[in-house]
Amino acid sequence: MRKNPLNNQQLLGGKTFRLGFWLVGILLFNLTGCQHVDWTRQGNLPVPQRQTQSPSATQPQVEPKSPVSARSDTRLVLNNAVLEQSNVEGGTLWKLKAVNTVYSDDQKIAYLDQVTGNLLQNDQLILQLSGKKAEVRDNGTIIFLRDQVIVTDPRNGAILRSDEIEWRPKENLLIVRQNLTGTHPQLSITAKEGRYYTDTSTLALQGNIVATSQKPSLQLKTEQLQWQIPQQKIKSDRNLELVRYQGESVTDRLVADKGEVDLAKNTVTLHNNIELVSLQPQLQIATNSISWNYQTRIVNTSQPIQILERQDQLTVTGNQGEIDLQQQVARLDNGVKGINPSKRSELYARQLIWNIATETVEAVGNVIYEQADPQINLTGDRAVGKLTENKIIVSSDNQDNKQVTSVISDR
Repeated sequence: MRKNPLNNQQLLGGKTFRLGFWLVGILLFNLTGCQHVDWTRQGNLPVPQRQTQSPSATQPQVEPKSPVSARSDTRLVLNNAVLEQSNVEGGTLWKLKAVNTVYSDDQKIAYLDQVTGNLLQNDQLILQLSGKKAEVRDNGTIIFLRDQVIVTDPRNGAILRSDEIEWRPKENLLIVRQNLTGTHPQLSITAKEGRYYTDTSTLALQGNIVATSQKPSLQLKTEQLQWQIPQQKIKSDRNLELVRYQGESVTDRLVADKGEVDLAKNTVTLHNNIELVSLQPQLQIATNSISWNYQTRIVNTSQPIQILERQDQLTVTGNQGEIDLQQQVARLDNGVKGINPSKRSELYARQLIWNIATETVEAVGNVIYEQADPQINLTGDRAVGKLTENKIIVSSDNQDNKQVTSVISDR
């Protein structure tokens, strides 16, 4: 009796398909025979290897169960099949292994269960993927993975998880949809959706984004950002909020129109409508451009800046400056003004150092001190004292014209 080729284990014991040639491969399997092969594992995907020993002639021949079956609806079903796609140069672009593979009637769509796969570039592994379900469409140019999808980039340690991913290998693009989460040694993220560009290792995120770094702990919230993983930078041109934590406690909170985080240097550069609120010391800072080291808590700006000490409502402004929130010292330059509204006093100078913890100020250059009650107007080269208490000493470098005054108001 003639055997049906589709029920012969020798024909499809090792099932590796190159997309674009599925139908041709199926016809060849029905017309030709080949050696029996076994699956062996190489890397993350099994590849077929031929057996070197043939069954003994004295052993009974047992007809094995075929891994391929032709259903009544003419669809082709394969078990433990490997699909692969080549680029124009003939190199492998990607490989997929599935526990179960079903082809559509026209052989244009493959439906896969329990999928694992690799994406390669110049024969180097750049992505590993897995999911419970997958569809291969358009001759392998579009692949959908669904249900517990995990994508790992071994080049940088990034891991993406989602309910659905559209993979376009020839475009170096992953479109990540539905409940995106990501982890990396430097950062963890959640977002509504995103796009991962495999050629540049850039992740573009959109919608309800929360990114959290560790050591020190910093949380960023925005609606759109780009994470350049090799450069260790995060950029956003949308409104963003940053919160710094010390343990479980919030130390600083910032908002701005746009900004960039340098994860390697632990710095944040912010632009436009910036407001920084520090809980210790109790300060509120406003400016249009700052560089903030969220590890040392040092703020630098070359733009006009205003600092409000919330407890005594003391306000200090300058055209540029540096604030060390950890040491509680502010250094302002290029024209400085300090105002105590409760005591109706003002201090002007070229430079000012403000020790926030001790409430003392030291002003240098073209100093002017004014107060309303009692009315005083003093000028000099230097001033020291407590503006919160209207207790200021103004002096001149010219000893002949030295002016010294101490004003203490009732408290």
